[in-house]
Amino acid sequence: MNRDIEAFPERFFAWLLQTDLVLPDLDCCSDPSIGRESSNSETHNEDFVNSELGDCDIEDWELDDFDLLESEVLNATLNRTSTSEVLRQTPQKPSDIPAVQDRFQAILKRRLKTEIQKNPPLFPWETEISDYEPDVPTRVEPESIPERHLWTTELQKFKLPVSIPPEISAQLLDRCQAVVQSSRTETTKLVRAVEPLFPGHSQMLNKFADKVLMPTAGNSANTVDCFQETPKFPCSYEAATLAEQMVLLLLAGRQIIRSLTVAVSPTQLTVEREWLTTAGLLTLEVEYQLQKQLITSVRILGRFPCGGSLKFRGGQALASTQRPDLGCLSVELFDLEPDRSYPLEVKFQQLGQKPLIFAVLVSGQ
Repeated sequence: MNRDIEAFPERFFAWLLQTDLVLPDLDCCSDPSIGRESSNSETHNEDFVNSELGDCDIEDWELDDFDLLESEVLNATLNRTSTSEVLRQTPQKPSDIPAVQDRFQAILKRRLKTEIQKNPPLFPWETEISDYEPDVPTRVEPESIPERHLWTTELQKFKLPVSIPPEISAQLLDRCQAVVQSSRTETTKLVRAVEPLFPGHSQMLNKFADKVLMPTAGNSANTVDCFQETPKFPCSYEAATLAEQMVLLLLAGRQIIRSLTVAVSPTQLTVEREWLTTAGLLTLEVEYQLQKQLITSVRILGRFPCGGSLKFRGGQALASTQRPDLGCLSVELFDLEPDRSYPLEVKFQQLGQKPLIFAVLVSGQ
């Protein structure tokens, strides 16, 4: 019974095609015997269809019962039946693959893909579809990093009583870069860096700066406490008094200026400096080369977390290099004068136009 049902579509379309093939012959043939044979054939085919369909009326079939896959299969069956006579007369090669089989496989793959997209499979431990966090940390795109906060990440490493607001940190860093090349005393440079944030308080800043730079002021917390009547610093920068804010920024400015200054000498031939940025860790290595007690060159090697450039200026000379991706860069200047400070500009590509400026202090003693 099952075999008859499975073979029904093919046999049904074979009957339709047989009818189409007989009708044209009736028009061109005048032999009444052929007409009788055709009539008998039609009667036989009608009995066959009635026996197969039973009481089912074809007009009552619902088109909604056929989906895309079923319609494709029926079309493929019709094409195969219409060419069955031709295929019987044409010799087949062993390497030939029937077009119906290829078509059916393509339809089946498309149908499975659609079903999987609608209802993705679950793991054995899952009861519903859920999103998972990526295994690797999301890479920060250069365009998403604020320019003013690119270099201030290093300031978060400083040992301060409380953290400084990001906007104030950015202003303080800009001021420290502007004065780091100056040949003035450390106290003067520190006051000039902080003074724009407290206009009109130069005298008080000078007084606090002298105490901040005292050798005993190595512990920032003790330095702050010596200016206060209470032993504990406020819990935030905004809650601090004006004097407390001055001391806090002087402490931060001192560490910034010292971090931006790289001093090399015959007794300190190599100095390494690290600076944490929002793009990653920047590492600079300054090498001081001597020959017969004369400065022959200063070579700087930089390891970049992303694409960037180095510019090292010495009088009229300029050494610069750049690369589009992360890696190492190197610059070198010759015949530098001793006891002078030379600017070194570090810049990250696609992260704004403002560089980070170091002062390379070359000492002859």
